[in-house]
Amino acid sequence: MKRFSNIMQTSPDFQKRFEKIKKDVINDPDVKQFLETHQSELTNRMIDEDLNILQEYKDQQKHYDGHDFADCPNFVKGHVPELYIENDRIKIKYLPCPCKIKHDEAQREAHLITSHHMQRDTLNAKLKDIYMDKRDRLNVAMVADKFCKDVIAEKENVKGLYLYGSFGTGKSFILGAIANQLKSKKIPSTIVYLPEFIRTLKNGFKDGSYEKKLQRIREANILMLDDIGAEEVTPWVRDEVIGPLLHYRMVHELPTLFSSNLDFNALEHHLSITRNGAEETKAARIMERIKSLATPYELVGENYRDD
Repeated sequence: MKRFSNIMQTSPDFQKRFEKIKKDVINDPDVKQFLETHQSELTNRMIDEDLNILQEYKDQQKHYDGHDFADCPNFVKGHVPELYIENDRIKIKYLPCPCKIKHDEAQREAHLITSHHMQRDTLNAKLKDIYMDKRDRLNVAMVADKFCKDVIAEKENVKGLYLYGSFGTGKSFILGAIANQLKSKKIPSTIVYLPEFIRTLKNGFKDGSYEKKLQRIREANILMLDDIGAEEVTPWVRDEVIGPLLHYRMVHELPTLFSSNLDFNALEHHLSITRNGAEETKAARIMERIKSLATPYELVGENYRDD
């Protein structure tokens, strides 16, 4: 097999094409700048032997123009090329592009809120968007903001909120707003629509995922249980799911928040009634755990979902 240099010498047409390619490459502004910056280290032989590297560099975008990660034009998606010299050879490496840095940051932030069966509006909520047209709503907004500040400041045993009131008064929205406020400070949280989550737990017995699903919720950094009291109460739901879940969080002093259509008294009654009859002691035990985890705040007024 002929050496590359011999082919160049014996093929005038190839030599002409090579010289044209070389001229185009070394006259590229970015390549030219690299060659001028490293002229004391470079030889013509190095340029000829690594012309393919220089062309790879030439044919890519080196300067970020604000494009998104999905639209990155470079050979290695989300990376920009950089030339360097090592052992008398011109080499190329790829560094993260700002588009990838932004993309990765967005991906990390997206995972800061773990949601189970929650509406999109709730997950996009912000504290500044809470209706504050009534005194109770202003108080709750202030308490929610203080909760976030205490969590961010890493205070010990931060007590959560128990938001209760009639349908559509914005309880779930406020939980979502708290989750997003914590997200902005890179603090993860988990928000769960409890009635639907319990249904998925039952299905977990079939596919073996029950324990794993329950563990993820039980050990969440910040847990928000939306619409407690709307689930169908059975001894299993109350004594094997809700009770142990709340006991774990109480013992480990993990911040826990709730929303419900029921106040404490109504929720206790709800938890006491199963098909087996009234079991007030077991319901009272769960309520003591909720009271130790969260302070009740009532939201009254119109149905804001009608807006």
